Amino acid sequence: MKLFGILLTISASLYFLSGCSLLNNMSGEEIDGNLETAFNNDTGEGSIELLTSDITTESNQIEIQTHGIDEDKHTSISVANETIYEGTIDNDSVYTLQIADIDGALSTDYDPKIQLLQTTTDDDDGDITTFKEIRYSVEEE
Repeated sequence: MKLFGILLTISASLYFLSGCSLLNNMSGEEIDGNLETAFNNDTGEGSIELLTSDITTESNQIEIQTHGIDEDKHTSISVANETIYEGTIDNDSVYTLQIADIDGALSTDYDPKIQLLQTTTDDDDGDITTFKEIRYSVEEE
């Protein structure tokens, strides 16, 4: 009877362990893509660059520039989780973003973020094709 119990325990363990690895193999690519975005804050082609070097609590605007981003896709740019630009962009052009009235954009408690998002559709409901995020520090004035 003990032998039967041991065999049953080993069989059940193998069954559950093989089921987990099978599940991972079935959905591995989708999970890897989501993890890339979540951990790297960067997916897709191109880059975003912050041109403003000194940002203080009295700053009204910041400047950014994009390189290698798909110019034909609808683009959303957010500062401190507030969308401030929607439309197409031109690479290597300088964009001046007004940040004075955005809650959290001039916080000194943490580094605020600028996010660029492109999806497969002309709104944020499509699949993400490009996601870029940069953070900046704000100095007390």
